[in-house]
Amino acid sequence: MNICYTSTFQGTFEDFNSIMSELRAEFPGITDATESAEIEIDKEGWCKVITIANVVDFDKMQELMASPKVAEFDKKYNNTDVVYKLERIN
Repeated sequence: MNICYTSTFQGTFEDFNSIMSELRAEFPGITDATESAEIEIDKEGWCKVITIANVVDFDKMQELMASPKVAEFDKKYNNTDVVYKLERIN
């Protein structure tokens, strides 16, 4: 299943990449392809990241999203994620 999600938080793209590296090591095999990019945002000290991923283990992804490490990041950085399911149309 292809998903797209945005993460908006007080921090940097490096903060995002750091937590994602930790989560990929702790929860391997969730995706077989992932791309993330920083989006320009007009709010000083804040960062917005868009990620597109092909999820191959949705149950493990739900486990990751409910993990204490994700909850800690969300609280520390005032993070909000919005997740979309993508469907190929051509």
